[in-house]
Amino acid sequence: MQAELKTFTVTVSGSEREDGEAPYTWVVNAKTPWQAMNKAKDIHHTDAQEEYEEMQVEEIFEGLPSENCGYHWNDCRDR
Repeated sequence: MQAELKTFTVTVSGSEREDGEAPYTWVVNAKTPWQAMNKAKDIHHTDAQEEYEEMQVEEIFEGLPSENCGYHWNDCRDR
């Protein structure tokens, strides 16, 4: 039996944090937090042309950000 995909919110920062920019938040579907983290880092690497060595996962949790989270997030559940 295959595990169902779950929704995870992953916040990743790269070298932009050194310039005072906010981290990026990606919402992805994955089976485990580890897979979600790697998927978000892959997306961040592609979209921001960020080097893996410079990326840090700031936060990861299961589910969507709250309705009043106060930050923008990128819905990548269909990737």
